[in-house]
Formats: sequence, C-alpha cells, structure tokens
Amino acid sequence: MKLMFSSSPMNKWDKRFCELAEHVSTWSKDPNARVGAVLFTKKGGDISIGYNGFPMGVEDSAERLNDQDIKLELVVHAEVNAIIAAGSRAFGSTIYVWGKPICARCAGSIIQAGIKRIVALQPGDSDSKWDRSGKTAYDMFIEAGITVDFYSIEKD
Repeated sequence: MKLMFSSSPMNKWDKRFCELAEHVSTWSKDPNARVGAVLFTKKGGDISIGYNGFPMGVEDSAERLNDQDIKLELVVHAEVNAIIAAGSRAFGSTIYVWGKPICARCAGSIIQAGIKRIVALQPGDSDSKWDRSGKTAYDMFIEAGITVDFYSIEKD
C-alpha cells in the first residue's frame, strides 16, 4: 500500500500518522465503518487519538451496531473523540483521519477546535451521502482558512 497526496508523495511523518490512524481505526467495533483519527500538535509533540464508537458507558451491542438508524444516532465520530481527548491542545494542530472522508458534522467541530491542517481521504465522485458530506466539509475548511491535504491509497 502506498499513500499519496493528490499532488505529490507524502512526507514520512504524514505517512506515519496516517498509518497510526489506520491502526487506531481497527479498535472500532462498528462492523461496517472503521475510522481512526490522530491529532498532532508540534507544541510538545502531543498526540491524541480517537476512533468511531459509542460514548463511554453506552452499551455497544451487536444489535445496536447492526441497526443503522440506532448506530448513527449513538456513534461519536473518530475526529470528535480525538478533539475531546486533546481539549485545548487541539488549537493549531493537524488531524489525520483514516477510513472515510471527513463529514460536514465533524468539520464544524474541527473548525471550532482551531485545527489548522487536515490530512484525510479525498471524497469520491459518487452521490453517496458520505461523499456529498465530505465535499461540503472541504468547502467549509477552505472557507475557514484551513489547509487540507487529501491522500489516496495506491495498491502495490
């Protein structure tokens, strides 16, 4: 597997943090979508992580995880979990997201947290709700002055 930015190869640190986000995504119990996020700030080298899942103390039974309507109501996205873990340290940081394009719902939290750079999977060209939401998120980031570096995955 080779990670590539839309315009050039990734640097070694971007690649490492994307690989860490990929690893963190495996901790999700969601049978259909595993997303991981790594939030990194150069100030002290702080790293916070998050993956998609139910809030602490809320039962993540197979029945709930397999019911799309219930799951979508209960799940906290990986990006939000990483931001919550970082708290005020998120300001000025970079977030790396693996698994799905960032949705518009998470874009608002990312902007409000003061994150300055995003490295994430580029939304596709389909008319799926996730690709549409990913494109809306991108527009939000550009309007808010946040740097976005999309990556793609090339099979070796």
